[in-house]
Amino acid sequence: MLAAVAAAVPLAAGCGDNERPTPISIIVHDDEAVVFAVDALADFTPYARIDVVAAAQPETEAASRAGERIAVVLDETQCAECYTIGPASSGAAAYQRVAAGGLLGAQYGVTHALENLGFRFRSPYETYVPPRLRRAPPASETAHAPEIRVRGFQLHTLHPIEAYFAFWEPGEANLESAQRVVDWTIKQRGNYVQWVGLNDINDPAYHGPWKTHTRAILDYAHARGVRTGINIQLYGQSNLQRAFDLWHDRTGEVTLAESLELQLPLITDGVPYDVYHISFGEFFSSDPAQFISDLNAANAAIRAHAPGAEVHGFVHVGHEDRVEYMGMDLIYYFLVKFADPSIVPDIHTVMFYNLYEDAGGAYHHDDFSEHRAYLLERIAAGEPASYVPETAYWVGFDNSVPIYLPLYVRNRLLDLERLRADPAANGMPLDQHILFSTGWEWGYWLHDYTALRGSYELESAADLVAHAFGDDLGPAAPLVLDLIDAQKAALMDERLVAYLNGRDQSFELGVALGIVSQPDRVTFDELVTADDATRTSVRADIARLDAHAAELARFADDVDALTLPESRWTRELRDAFRVTALRAAFARDVYEAMLAHLDGDEAALRANHAAAVAHMDAARPIVARRHADLHHKRDNILRRHANSTLYAYGYLHMADTLCFWERELRQVENLTGLSSATIPDCVL
Repeated sequence: MLAAVAAAVPLAAGCGDNERPTPISIIVHDDEAVVFAVDALADFTPYARIDVVAAAQPETEAASRAGERIAVVLDETQCAECYTIGPASSGAAAYQRVAAGGLLGAQYGVTHALENLGFRFRSPYETYVPPRLRRAPPASETAHAPEIRVRGFQLHTLHPIEAYFAFWEPGEANLESAQRVVDWTIKQRGNYVQWVGLNDINDPAYHGPWKTHTRAILDYAHARGVRTGINIQLYGQSNLQRAFDLWHDRTGEVTLAESLELQLPLITDGVPYDVYHISFGEFFSSDPAQFISDLNAANAAIRAHAPGAEVHGFVHVGHEDRVEYMGMDLIYYFLVKFADPSIVPDIHTVMFYNLYEDAGGAYHHDDFSEHRAYLLERIAAGEPASYVPETAYWVGFDNSVPIYLPLYVRNRLLDLERLRADPAANGMPLDQHILFSTGWEWGYWLHDYTALRGSYELESAADLVAHAFGDDLGPAAPLVLDLIDAQKAALMDERLVAYLNGRDQSFELGVALGIVSQPDRVTFDELVTADDATRTSVRADIARLDAHAAELARFADDVDALTLPESRWTRELRDAFRVTALRAAFARDVYEAMLAHLDGDEAALRANHAAAVAHMDAARPIVARRHADLHHKRDNILRRHANSTLYAYGYLHMADTLCFWERELRQVENLTGLSSATIPDCVL
């Protein structure tokens, strides 16, 4: 299947200097489905000499071969996604033996065996291949079983991320990209991939190619043992981002039932998704009884068109979107609990925040305790529920600024640890853990890598980061953990993340209407008319931001000082640390400049303005270098271009232009009289 790709890998990629790569033989029990899946897994592992062999007696075949060997046998006493891995030997030569319960267990076990040889499957688009294979098989046999039944992704294809192009735009290269993501999901011990539908498939000319593309993805995922889902909107009137919706009539002439019969065949006929996730938009509510009736009608219609499929209802956040129902004051989205009990709630949190700690004012929430209580209620009752936290938010919060936030790693694992130990869970496990994923560059692959593996077998952040960083990046793992601790203290406990975020014009218009998504802050123009108490509070924040900027600079210096091999992985890590330190310093500078102006200290204004310019100028070559050196080799995630999402550019475009930085600098210049240059809106 990707023989040309494998053949194109330089011979030196898997060997030491002037050496041929060590051959790896994967000998698989001759089950047709397992052989296909392991062969596909090997094809997406870019090593020059991997040979997948089907054999009735894999261990006998392994004993007859030289080089590194992985023998895979089927063991029906284990669960389908379980495996054991351990040493075996033929004469003096040891090899690895995987005993798997089924299709996915075999793939997980082979991945584990390859990781024992030094491979690291960090990004869907690039694997770390060791310069020399490790020659140490596991010392003893270990058994592995999933702690959570459903583990995977909601690839948020409403945003122009890598997965949007792979899963939504038809084309041979995009199909191969989607297959890579499915393979990568398996390698992180996942078993489920969901993506968000867009409304362009209402166009018959587009629907045909989309259907062919989608069917190819679904068939491939199913052959690999991965279930699939699509996220769709119920109400067109709350559809803010061009999602595919079930009822978009605004004339009042088309009933919900009529619309369902028109819309559902587009996403059910010939495209056998396993799950249909129904969302309800944001910043919108309807009559509670009508909402419940409409959701039940949609559920019944989906089940009629796709018998056997699951239906989920998305429980979003939004503390101000509340309703009264049955004597209870509820967040609007919690009405899902009163609909047909077969509908599985997808309980969501946003950004890096978790279910147990401060939520920073995101969507007006000081915490997500109500969502936690709803989730625990379902867990304790043994009823299926899905927890859907984010591993990137985009839209001005993290990778689009850009800033590096491995704090996500801590918080995703903290959720899993605390849910497992929470007395309110009544000793029952979480049923489904689906990661809302929005881009993998700038080191954001680490968030999905650790969170998805943690939902298979929960380990500490230290162990999972150390595993992800492997032999090449291993010396940097302690610094990433130190950065996580520093970000927890500064960005969560002290709520300083609002100063590092970007704010586009649409966000500021929303705030003026009382609509808040990411955490808010006092803006430069608000400072002009602010009272003394507000200015004093901002000064205290900026003093703390100054301290955080200093520690970020020290971390970046420490990463630069490490002896790490020259590679894209090393460059990405160093660039991520450095650009984050520069962003914090820049944010401090522009606020110090504004405060100096309000104090009448023009010398300090100009000094801080010059420092801000210098820090932004220092960030530009870092961003340019990083964006010329991405794991994803296509520039569609950087440039402006037409696509089916609301955004006419790739998700890293604003980071590429440093638009959020430029916007803040121009705002300060306009307010202080340093310049009258146009302020970019950073929207479209």
